[in-house]
Amino acid sequence: MERPYPADLAEAGLRLFLGWFGPHYARSASVESLESDGAIGTARVRVGRRWDLQVCVANTLAPEADVQWEAERAAIEERLDREGQSVALWVPRGARPPSREPGISELAAAVRESRLLEDGRREMRRPVTLYLRRVATTGSVVTILGGLSGHWAQFTNRVPGSFQLNSRELFRLPASAAEREELAERIVLAAGQPLADENQAIAAEDCWTVTPLDGWRAAVIGTPLAESDEAAAGLRRNLRRQLRELAARREAADAHALVVLGASTYAEEEKLSWALRGMDPMLYSGYELLTVATDGLVRPILQPGRGALPWDAPPG
Repeated sequence: MERPYPADLAEAGLRLFLGWFGPHYARSASVESLESDGAIGTARVRVGRRWDLQVCVANTLAPEADVQWEAERAAIEERLDREGQSVALWVPRGARPPSREPGISELAAAVRESRLLEDGRREMRRPVTLYLRRVATTGSVVTILGGLSGHWAQFTNRVPGSFQLNSRELFRLPASAAEREELAERIVLAAGQPLADENQAIAAEDCWTVTPLDGWRAAVIGTPLAESDEAAAGLRRNLRRQLRELAARREAADAHALVVLGASTYAEEEKLSWALRGMDPMLYSGYELLTVATDGLVRPILQPGRGALPWDAPPG
């Protein structure tokens, strides 16, 4: 059957959830039915050939997508599918994947060569260039644009003058603390060079997360919108609406799970769990499992203790 493009991200959220669920509970899980419009989805899942689990998925990225973004992720997904790469590629907030050659081929190669991390995710690397220039001989500070903007403090009192660093090509740093420190040291070293008053090019790597989708298909997950107060307000507003719609679709089952799919440059900085905790709990009552999926990880926010779920007890 010919695959539609771009991929249904509500279904991608379901596949990511099942990738966490099966190993966590040591039970087989198979999808018996799925209804999705891309923004919200409901699925019947058979657990261990014995129990019914209804999984509801809220794709918070759907309202932020535009025509250009959908075309861009469709082009990448089609290429990854042709290569048999059944993965989710997590695009950091504000980044845009290439939509034409040779960028598509270069990105596909980077996904194929992604490195395994300790937590089971993979890390894809793209070569990028930073630009450093001294703007004054007084002070000891670096003003930063782009992905390194939140790290300006580590350069204070370490550089001879006032500098501007353009890191607009860099959206996400590597997971390795040692590699982050090594990049900072190279920037400090460049600031001390005789050519500091001119634009100096500093090589770096933009690192995006890749996760397997267990033979399903490729999916590009992200949003064209950068982090902002307006985006955060829109997230809460749209999520409330999606939760109301999903509540109306809930059906009788042995247990119910809610998956909230969203974008976050780093998993540890995700805002989805905070958005949920700030809402009326009645919006997500009735779910035994509540999880968020972002930056390649599925994190349980509400999870009963061992033995509380029907499949979590020894078969009797």
